[in-house]
Amino acid sequence: MKKFFVSLLLIIFVTSIFADVQKKLEQFGKDNGIMYVEPLVTAFGTTMNTGLFNTAKVLKPFAFGLNVNMMAAFVPKEDNTFTAIRPDLFIVNPIDTTQVIYLYEDEELESATIFGEDGTTFEHNPLLDDIPGLEADQLDIPLPNGANLPTVPFLMPQFNLGLPFGNEIMVRGFPKVEINKDIGDLGFWGVGLKHSVSQYIPLIPIDIAVQAAYQNLYIGDLLTFSNFNANLEVSKKLLMWTLYTGVGYDKTNVTAEYDYTYKIVNQENEIEEVEQKIKFDVDGENEIRATAGIRYSLLLFKLYADYTISKYNVLNAGIGISF
Repeated sequence: MKKFFVSLLLIIFVTSIFADVQKKLEQFGKDNGIMYVEPLVTAFGTTMNTGLFNTAKVLKPFAFGLNVNMMAAFVPKEDNTFTAIRPDLFIVNPIDTTQVIYLYEDEELESATIFGEDGTTFEHNPLLDDIPGLEADQLDIPLPNGANLPTVPFLMPQFNLGLPFGNEIMVRGFPKVEINKDIGDLGFWGVGLKHSVSQYIPLIPIDIAVQAAYQNLYIGDLLTFSNFNANLEVSKKLLMWTLYTGVGYDKTNVTAEYDYTYKIVNQENEIEEVEQKIKFDVDGENEIRATAGIRYSLLLFKLYADYTISKYNVLNAGIGISF
């Protein structure tokens, strides 16, 4: 079963996004790199916080359940592109020393984010063609294409264990998997705690709970996602059906670290490559979420589906078993 989860996860992630994400990011300086990867932060922050609950009822002490969540976040069209800013590089015109020539004429260009389609190209300033011996076309910067993904899938196995005093602990994740030798390992883990509120309200006909969770996803040394969620949950069981809803707060942050190589023109009018270490933090735009869903129970088995409204809306479906 573990190998099945890992294999499916690799198919979903590696082929669509992460196999060449390092190569793509290495074509960006800090500012453009932040804007290129920001939708990825929001998308995975939203999906990682999905499927945390399918009922507000807390498991009885030492009862446990196993669930598999399969979710897809929908990428808004406005997050398929961003406004790329030209590198702030220039030289003194050797023909007219009173004139400064920027290496790139266009100050801004629209280009694909990591979820978009076609990247643009910062073309060299035509004035550079007049400088003898300078092969100016070598300065052109083609920005990378996106993965062209309208939805971002995620799969998550999860274990829940009931504890005394109306508490329930959640553990989710999967083993480390090597994406490739250049990037390294892909890994994910998360923990959460749910507490029953309805136990303090006598004869209440619904279940109410609060929950908090922390999760971490890393892609080698390239990207590290940290994710916090807190939510309020309400559910009502009607025979074999359970209606559940909740509102929550997300906080997602990603640290990115990579090497960026760019070109300059030196005093001899020759093109040189310069390598720079890039490191930045970027926050996702996912903050407030609202979820509604339905669960069907048959003996020990559970089937459920829910929909979350957030910056990126998410559809989630899952199967579980509880003892």
